Amino acid sequence: MIDTAQNNKQKGKGMWDAVIEAFGELTVATVIIFAVAAAALWRIYRKAKKYVIKQYKKKEERNKKIQECLDQIKLYPKWRQQSVAIQKEFTEAINGLKEVQEKNIERLEEIEAANRRRKRNELRERLLQSYHYYGSKDKNPMQAWSEMEADSFWKVFKDYEDLDGDGYAHSEIQPTMNNLEKIPMHETEKIRELMQSRR
Repeated sequence: MIDTAQNNKQKGKGMWDAVIEAFGELTVATVIIFAVAAAALWRIYRKAKKYVIKQYKKKEERNKKIQECLDQIKLYPKWRQQSVAIQKEFTEAINGLKEVQEKNIERLEEIEAANRRRKRNELRERLLQSYHYYGSKDKNPMQAWSEMEADSFWKVFKDYEDLDGDGYAHSEIQPTMNNLEKIPMHETEKIRELMQSRR
């Protein structure tokens, strides 16, 4: 038993001797350098690991996007068909609206033309009334009119022309009215005489 203990002691001593022989020449500075190098290697390893993981995730994301694009491309023929169908519906709807719009425009043009004719007839009637009154030697013996009456008449005449009025208005009415004497409004005595002369 004592031999066994001594044997173990000598074996342990031999092991220490081997360690001392292997590392006996190491100094504290060498151990510190070794520890710092090991720590630096550990940090580099961790950074490299994070970088590799980050790159892997980026690649995974890119692959995912590429797959989504490929899936979308596969759906393109279906979308194209739907687009053509929708475009056809829109075209038909637009053509329908266009027809309705053209009919509405045609109807509005007819209404506008009728309104213009009606207005032109009303203005012609007013011009004729003025012509029969101011141009008559019985009703207007001085063959004159006030400046205000003349301005009013010629404005109506211009409106009549703007509505494409013609005919007797230019050949009969206009020359007669141009021959009437126009009395300025500030000549009050002459205006009074004019008004008293009329019937």
